[in-house]
Amino acid sequence: MKNSLFLALSTLAFGLGINALPASAADAVMEKRAQVCVFVGTDADFKGLTQNQCAAPGVCWEESSSFEDQISSIGADHGHCRAFFDRGCSDNEGHFDFGNPGIADLSKYGDGKSNDRISSWSCIE
Repeated sequence: MKNSLFLALSTLAFGLGINALPASAADAVMEKRAQVCVFVGTDADFKGLTQNQCAAPGVCWEESSSFEDQISSIGADHGHCRAFFDRGCSDNEGHFDFGNPGIADLSKYGDGKSNDRISSWSCIE
């Protein structure tokens, strides 16, 4: 009787998607969610040279020489993000905000002056 009750409860829990992860596995899942990823492309429509860049919320990502001042499309997997025209997420030269699904063609975004100007970005959840 006890075995059949355990089996029935285990089956019900599995069917409902209830599971018990060890603390370390649960921490690993939370760690993966503790970052925001931004997909960039040097051409419109996320083409050309592309890269998925991930950073913790609030951390400034500085573009490498392959992408700095060359990004024409940008989008985040989640969260609210800000792209800066200066390194170090400095706002001296300006910025614009983006999120998901992103901006497929920066040359057609706003006045078009954001195209090929991104040097750094930062996101919050």
